Amino acid sequence: MSEVIVFDVAHGNCCLIRSQNAHAVIDAPCKALLLNTLEDMRITCVDVAFISHADKDHIAGVIGLLTSESIELKKLYLNPDSQKDTRIWRQLRAALKVAERQGKCEVILSLTTVMPGIVSVGEVDVRVEAPSNSFAAGGSGSTDERGRRITSNSISAVLRVTTGEHPGLLLAGDIDEVGLDDALENGRDLTARTLVFPHHGGLPASSDATSFVETIMRAVTPSLVIFSNGRGKHDNPRPEIVGPVARTGCGIACTQMAHACNQSVIFKREHLEPHRAQGQEHGASCAGSMTIDLSGDGRRLASKHSAHQKFIDDAVETPMCRPAPPETDGPDVSQ
Repeated sequence: MSEVIVFDVAHGNCCLIRSQNAHAVIDAPCKALLLNTLEDMRITCVDVAFISHADKDHIAGVIGLLTSESIELKKLYLNPDSQKDTRIWRQLRAALKVAERQGKCEVILSLTTVMPGIVSVGEVDVRVEAPSNSFAAGGSGSTDERGRRITSNSISAVLRVTTGEHPGLLLAGDIDEVGLDDALENGRDLTARTLVFPHHGGLPASSDATSFVETIMRAVTPSLVIFSNGRGKHDNPRPEIVGPVARTGCGIACTQMAHACNQSVIFKREHLEPHRAQGQEHGASCAGSMTIDLSGDGRRLASKHSAHQKFIDDAVETPMCRPAPPETDGPDVSQ
């Protein structure tokens, strides 16, 4: 069986790929959920890890993985970011230096459509759909051909995780409209059955939210959209994002419960999967951590999806994932 677990890590991203005794990690934010989960699963070796971009909520947990004495990390892909001078980015660079000296982990400073392009993890292919080599070469702080500023989010890696010809899962990192335009202009295939929506459902920096949603939804055509969000953090996912997504008719699952959906926490757990979830202890989880089956066509397990939908119907006061009925001028009395 090949699968991806999308973890509830509050505000941040973290996924684990499992296939044929091979394992890969994509992003890892603060706290020890990733390391604790690997220990739960008795995983002592991670074949490859990918860091989508240099933000704290995507990199902090990788430091623990690099320095762990019980778990081996064989290979790490990431893009340099000369504009980052945060404490956590400096700590990551220090951990990379130690790993390099000790020969513990091969570090490749490129995560683009050209290098590595595609990485195999057991039966799973991880395809880098963004950034392009030429776009990443400019780096954060530069501008694109239209004069728009390129940020760390612009060069966030977008990874499509598939088996065979199945549509699989698209992990969009924090890509913004500038990076998304570059991917589409280069003809990249973003289609996927499940989309982990970029930037935790936050508003795009410089474009209309509805336009951004329509562009990425048209490119991906997902049947399920996941928001990896932290309850109360930046009010993500924002209604301006969730609304247009819901109107497409696809399923929606947030890792944690947004304040806009329910003002109080809900301690029901029957619908949650058994994996660790950051919000579970405090009643903040909505869908919690989710397993995507790659052996089929990249969907969540039907029983778990149904249980989550029932939880929404029974317990959530004003769920954003349920689009409001269209307004009418009155009852239809035509014969």
